[in-house]
Amino acid sequence: MSMLEGNRECGIRHRFEVRHRDRAPNRHPAEMEQLIHWCQVFDHEGLAPVEGGASAGNLSFRTSAGFVITPTRSLLKSNLDWRAFVEVVRVDRRGFALHVLGEHAPSSDSFLHERLYALRPDVMAVFHGHDDLVLTHADALAREFPIAVTGEARLFGTLDDAEDTAREMGSAPYCIRKGHGFVSVGRTLSAAGELAVTIHRRAVEISKQA
Repeated sequence: MSMLEGNRECGIRHRFEVRHRDRAPNRHPAEMEQLIHWCQVFDHEGLAPVEGGASAGNLSFRTSAGFVITPTRSLLKSNLDWRAFVEVVRVDRRGFALHVLGEHAPSSDSFLHERLYALRPDVMAVFHGHDDLVLTHADALAREFPIAVTGEARLFGTLDDAEDTAREMGSAPYCIRKGHGFVSVGRTLSAAGELAVTIHRRAVEISKQA
């Protein structure tokens, strides 16, 4: 299993309309501090490699109004503070638009995050990354961990991809997106992040044994 070329980060990727309700997200100090931490971990561990000038990944946490997420085309290691993020407060699926608080456009995968939060009341954080080793060793990892694997490779950022990926993930805490990457979720930001790192490191071990 390898990465679909169309799923690599190149150029402006979000296709939806962004409607800014305010130029600053709500303050969630503790959660945003944790989100910044996990952005840096993803960068350090190679879970959001820089592709085409941007980090290939997106991380979010649930809020009372919606969810806070990394912007599209962002660098996860670059001097992040709370103003760097975007809070999605309304999703218009019919109009393919997102209503947001913040200066930037939210991640191109925002509709997937929305679907997971809507379908999984147990989930408080959704972390997506790109990991070629996880894609390569998907079958072996699926035998060791209670994870889901999508049935086919799809181009990301569409409503169909969001619906199908969320459905195929089901109640699993982690999903390998064929031809794309992975999604790790959890009741806390730490749970989602630690699981992503654990599976990545196991993929590294498997690769060395091959």
